[in-house]
Amino acid sequence: MATNIRHYLNYQYQNVSVLYVEDELFSREKLLRVLKRRFAMVHVAMDGEEGLELYKRHKTDIVIADIKMNQMSGLEMIQKIREINDKAQIIVTTAHDDNDFFIQSIENNVNHFILKPIDLERFLLAIQKSVYQIQLEQEYLKQKKLTRAILDFQDNLIFVIENDEIVEFNQAFSAFTGIEKSQPVHKCKSLSRFFAEDPNYYYPKNEESNWLNSLLTTEKNFAKVRWIGKDGSSVIYYLKVSPIPGERQILIVCTDITALEEESKKNEILAMMDPLTNSYNRLKFDDILTSEISRSERYKHPFSIILMDIDYFKDVNDQFGHQAGDEVLVTISTIIQQRIRECDIFARWGGEKFILLTPNTNEQGAAKLAESIRLLVENFSFNRIGPLTCSFGVAEFVIGKPKRELILEADQALYKSKNRGRNCVSIYNYDS
Repeated sequence: MATNIRHYLNYQYQNVSVLYVEDELFSREKLLRVLKRRFAMVHVAMDGEEGLELYKRHKTDIVIADIKMNQMSGLEMIQKIREINDKAQIIVTTAHDDNDFFIQSIENNVNHFILKPIDLERFLLAIQKSVYQIQLEQEYLKQKKLTRAILDFQDNLIFVIENDEIVEFNQAFSAFTGIEKSQPVHKCKSLSRFFAEDPNYYYPKNEESNWLNSLLTTEKNFAKVRWIGKDGSSVIYYLKVSPIPGERQILIVCTDITALEEESKKNEILAMMDPLTNSYNRLKFDDILTSEISRSERYKHPFSIILMDIDYFKDVNDQFGHQAGDEVLVTISTIIQQRIRECDIFARWGGEKFILLTPNTNEQGAAKLAESIRLLVENFSFNRIGPLTCSFGVAEFVIGKPKRELILEADQALYKSKNRGRNCVSIYNYDS
């Protein structure tokens, strides 16, 4: 790999021009040194507006831009450049939290994505691919004989359908599906077997149906799909459908977004967790509670919620400091999560309050669970603090009861425990 890096350092792309757009000074200067060692013609802009003006003036072969910038964003600039020239090679650099922009970038035919912090080897490889693509395009204009080479160079799966038959495809498509040119005519619906059933992605309702017609009836020209390749590998593709002008053919391009989807799911998990106690946060619990109410009303299964509060928690923070208070929250969260069932849902409700959802459990069963947790906490000696206690309020869901009312009942039961002297469990009483 080091040999490849040295090869790149010695290689000069004499006849290729580059526009580099980056608003962050350190990143710009660092990458600019790399570019100037390889390209004789490098134009630099500090924002999207300046970058667009430079592109209009110089019509560079390659555009390298950060997605997020002040003034005009990199994405807006790319959209305007594509209106001028849909052949320019475009490389975008972006941080890990920019997932929302990836799909829009794909729609604007961005050629390569480089995540920050930039891996120099991946960046140089993207440049090499872009330069090679430019060279292929130039030769194609001269000879119009390199269509196959251009397609096969692409990492994307590319194929063409006409009259329900696959009439053209590139090497990447063949490698993934195992479909070869030498084989008999391939019907479009034969690709149905590659679709994996996943509620998060497009899947034909009938495996034998023509999935393309099914997709087109949604009035969309794209879909995210999970495909299983010939070797059993699972890949998530952004599948885009484009009619070829003047032809009865449809071009399908599948861009691998597996890494982007995995990153997005990690971010979703982080968004629904309380970072301190490693439990669900209030927003996620609210979603789960809504689903559990629907399930309970449909199947007539009982469930209860337990609202708990750490007694005199303010005194802990005032006397021992907020770091000690955080340690108490983490410890109690751990105690509870080790005690409850796998099906129980535990969340931090806010501050020193926690909440539990106990499926298939009536108020008596929930009260017993709360009492067991109360004893565990009472008998635990907290580091530097000593014993602590918690108060609990229990409410059982009744069909037809609004979610807000159920939580209010648990809160009222908790308030009852506070009035009884704390460190106890109270069940909501409809008559009180």
